[in-house]
Amino acid sequence: MKITILCIGKLREDWLKKGIGEYLKRIVRFVNIELKEAESFTDIGEKYDYTILLDEHGKELTSQEFSNLLKKLQMTKRNVCFIIGGWEGMDDVLKRKVDYLLSLSKMTFPYQLVRIIFLEQLYRAFTIIKGINYHK
Repeated sequence: MKITILCIGKLREDWLKKGIGEYLKRIVRFVNIELKEAESFTDIGEKYDYTILLDEHGKELTSQEFSNLLKKLQMTKRNVCFIIGGWEGMDDVLKRKVDYLLSLSKMTFPYQLVRIIFLEQLYRAFTIIKGINYHK
């Protein structure tokens, strides 16, 4: 399985870039992963087997439930894309086109922080799948 994380907007803060880089290094042990930045939703272009949009109105999952979703996707899908919106929020047309809406929380987070929060949860999910003692 390959995971693409498509982020709308450019990240400028060095401290966030370092944290994101650290989680990408950890995750690559488990799965082929790529983080892409795009200017808008229309820049998505590439076709994916399954698309998940991070949205505050999406389904909230526990870390264990999220790892179960990833495990299922690993068995059935080859090319999965997670989409993280920018400061303008989400496009309603895109919301109707994706396969799944996922919420990290009912709270609203800055789009820059969502990247690192999501990567940590992705890493946590893979450690649960692999039985690595990280999740408590």
